[in-house]
Formats: sequence, C-alpha cells, structure tokens
Amino acid sequence: MGRMGRGWRVAELRQRGGVLAAFVAACCEDEKRARAARKLGARLAGFASADRTAAEEAVATLERWADDLADHPHRPVEPRPDEADRQTRDHYKDLQHERLTVAARDWRKGARLSLDVYLSQLSRARGLDPRVLEDAYYLYGRGTMALDLGDRATAVREAGRLRKLRDAYAW
Repeated sequence: MGRMGRGWRVAELRQRGGVLAAFVAACCEDEKRARAARKLGARLAGFASADRTAAEEAVATLERWADDLADHPHRPVEPRPDEADRQTRDHYKDLQHERLTVAARDWRKGARLSLDVYLSQLSRARGLDPRVLEDAYYLYGRGTMALDLGDRATAVREAGRLRKLRDAYAW
C-alpha cells in the first residue's frame, strides 16, 4: 500500500473511530469503558499514516464496544459511501497538512489562488456557454481536490487546463 493509500486508510479509521469513541463515551453506562473510549478516541486523533495497524486495532475495539450498545437509539450507522468519502477527505486533508513544509503550504496557497482567480474570471465572462462554465467548475473541483490530496502534478495540470479555458473564453 502506497503512502497515499496508508494515509487515506488512517483518515478513514480516524474519522470512524472518532464517531464511535464519542458514542461509546457518551452512551455507555460503564464509566470505566466510557473513559477508555475517550482515551482511545484521543489516541486515534493523533495517529499518522505510519500508525495504520494501531489505528485498525483501536477502531476494531471501538466497534466491539459500540456493538455492545447495538440497541441504543443513537448508535451511529455507517455513512453512505459518498458521505464517508467526504468525511475521509476532510480527515486526509488534516493528515496531509500536518506533514507539509512551509514551502509546500505556500505553494498550495498559490496554486489554490490561481484556481480561484481563473474560475472567478470565467464566472464573470458575459455570454459564456453554460457547458464551458460547467467544464470550468469541473476542472476547479479536480484541481482543488488534487491540492487537498497532495497530488501536485494533477493540481498543476488542472490549473493549466482551467487557465486555457479562461484564456479562450474570458479574455
């Protein structure tokens, strides 16, 4: 499993583990287990991509504890796949941000600004074909997602594609 795959998996585990830890801590009548769930949730929040095995073990423990409360009316359900991906993406962005150097953060801010400016310029273009604007939003989304996931090559490519659209239609 590559670095991104490990990081994505830990982000999934951190997100799911956080939800389960909060549920067990709030709803479990056994104070000792509730305290242990809070501690496990706090440990999970600090795990990095190198801690995948430990994160998997922690979430498995929390799932067992949550299963003991299966009849509880507030037991969290598995999110739909699209919602799970959105939540994981947010956690993965946090993991990525923790590892970035100042130079990398500055580059990402500049790349994001370029995407924002190109989209803004296209959005203000008069008489623009709605399909071109739809393409612009698509490229903007791909570019920002690539930035979030730390995929520099894709972010550069999508910013370039968006700039070409801007040059062709907004000027």
